[in-house]
Amino acid sequence: MAITPMLIGTTPALGQQQATAVAIPSPPVIDGILDEDFWLDIEPVTGFRQREPVDGAVATERTEVRIAYTPSALYFGISMFDSEPEGILGNILQRGGWIDKDDNVLIAIDTYNDGRNAYLFEVGSLGTQDDALISDETTQDWNWDGIYTTETRITKEGWFLEVEIPFTTIRFGDAEAPDMGIAFVRSIRRKNEQVYWPHIGQEYRTGIRQVSRYAPLAGLRNLQKGRHIEVKPYLIAGVESEEATGTNQDTDIGLDVKASVTSNFTVDLTYNTDFAQVEADNVQINLTRFNLFFPEKREFFLERASLFQFGASQEAEVFFTRRIGLEADIVGASRLTGQTGPVSIGAMSLWTEAVPSPDPATREATVPAAWNNIARVRGDLPGRTTLGAILTAKETNTGHNRVAGADLVSRFWSSSSFFLWGANVWDADVSKTSGSSFAGQAELILQNDLYLFELTRTHIGEAFAPDLGFVRRPNQKRWGGQIGVRPRFETSSWARQLSVILGSNWIEGINGRKQSHLLQLSNRLDFQSGDNINLRVTERFERLETPAFINGRKLPVRDYTFRRAQIDFSPDRARGLGVNGRVSFGDFWSGTRTQVGGGFVWIVNKHLTVDTDAHWNNVSLPVLEGDFSTTLLSTRLEAALNRKLFAYALLQWDDVSNEFQANIRVDWIHTPGSDLFIVLDTGYLTDALNDPRDTRWLRKTGVVKLTYVRAF
Repeated sequence: MAITPMLIGTTPALGQQQATAVAIPSPPVIDGILDEDFWLDIEPVTGFRQREPVDGAVATERTEVRIAYTPSALYFGISMFDSEPEGILGNILQRGGWIDKDDNVLIAIDTYNDGRNAYLFEVGSLGTQDDALISDETTQDWNWDGIYTTETRITKEGWFLEVEIPFTTIRFGDAEAPDMGIAFVRSIRRKNEQVYWPHIGQEYRTGIRQVSRYAPLAGLRNLQKGRHIEVKPYLIAGVESEEATGTNQDTDIGLDVKASVTSNFTVDLTYNTDFAQVEADNVQINLTRFNLFFPEKREFFLERASLFQFGASQEAEVFFTRRIGLEADIVGASRLTGQTGPVSIGAMSLWTEAVPSPDPATREATVPAAWNNIARVRGDLPGRTTLGAILTAKETNTGHNRVAGADLVSRFWSSSSFFLWGANVWDADVSKTSGSSFAGQAELILQNDLYLFELTRTHIGEAFAPDLGFVRRPNQKRWGGQIGVRPRFETSSWARQLSVILGSNWIEGINGRKQSHLLQLSNRLDFQSGDNINLRVTERFERLETPAFINGRKLPVRDYTFRRAQIDFSPDRARGLGVNGRVSFGDFWSGTRTQVGGGFVWIVNKHLTVDTDAHWNNVSLPVLEGDFSTTLLSTRLEAALNRKLFAYALLQWDDVSNEFQANIRVDWIHTPGSDLFIVLDTGYLTDALNDPRDTRWLRKTGVVKLTYVRAF
């Protein structure tokens, strides 16, 4: 029994729009065919409106959403009619892959009806899944993995989707008839068209994250909120060969447990934690005088990561998970997350083992055993305002490092906000406490779809050094800001939007002496095709009060002013073959630097994608051996047999380390939430050997890891 399209009428105002879920006696078969009788009896959600390319215009293709439920699960039957079904894009099979390259649909559910937080489910035209948590209308955590079922069918009328979301996957309030909010987004990729229900206009810059604009979801009653427990044991076996340590074989077991202690709170426990399946870091060549930022990739830390965020991202973060478990293994860890009314709570505790000193005569460990503790609370106040606090502590037998902080976010008008945070460090090592141990920031952003104004004041003390955080540049007082316009060309046949933004910052030391400034003009033009081109011009001033080192070259103490220009082009990511490129040139400290980079993404078919990238720098500095170049090459291969079996390969080489690295991961999802991983990781030295008898293999590692989820 086929679902026939309904005609689209006028779209009611936001306050008049409502979706209704209908109770059904038994669940449908999730096969992408809406042939159960009850689907015909459900009034569909219609009237989708464009956000791209013409904000507010009627969608060019019909979309109908029907919602049903049983006491244990929520069901969606979505009909995405298409006048050119042969143009529907479908190439991504990997769960959590770049599904936005395909025709896709987003389902967003504000289960607590708080207008702040939501679950987000993304499904591509091949039925491929991804999911995320929207937090406080600002962040989108794509690292959360929920268990749900999807299936699609592409026919001569379009593509059709059925979804089953168990109520054990999502959390919601205690009520006989819980109120929720809901929103849907459909992407028609060949047109670069994105349509919303309810309509969330361009003046709301965060799009689907604007939870306060969702429509009510009515009709839900007498839902079963079972106490859900997932037990996930793992078995791992591997062989590791390193030049320094020789060959080692290891077999181990571990356990992860996820338990709903109440209907609103979840506890995660892990013992003998192992991250063998985690992808290797992308190689970065550091041509700055500050630390590089490497993103977190480990599953335990990624889930609900946005709840624990505090401070200035990648600049001064009170809690940065990469500080834990890289030098010393994590023996065990626990995490509590949840929401009660308007208050969100998160707590984490991890025990890391000691790393023995390589010298047997030394009694103390190189890295002592430590308790790493974090507590985070965030409360919703009236007027789209959130007040929060954080505590972190690293405790060892040699001392402690503790941090306390508070933050406030107030959102107003469509997309404007005021952000304020402050934190202080207390360290038992008095040698680390010389100077101010306080850091804080105030940021005002006024923006809509056309205008942008931002003003920021930052203070980071000389002794602000949280052991569980990340600080790129201490000892600074900074004024920063930007102003810009973003006109749209909705009647143009080739141009979509132009962004022109002028930004600047001025940095002094805590003593008031100028350290640096930056003046930057950024211009970006987005095309109707999905391509974009960027032009950036910068002027930078740096005062070195102590010598700095750039790729091993010593820069003397003095003032430096340098100006640079950069242009880059990025193609539409859904294109079968897309070539990108970038060039920058100009001053570099007291010399010059030219950068050339680029690559291509080739979507061979739904089973294989090839993504390449190359970076080349040519630097000339008036110092000893100041003329040098760097080259970095990388290729990422994504292969998939089906939605359950896929593989990734990351191949990298650079002429600074002269190491060729290969990280290959095969993932078989043998049951939902359970995997078999096969991981190969190698490092091969390509430089000349000091002794021809030395091996070129820096490391050779092979690991097999089996996980299995059992739910109760």
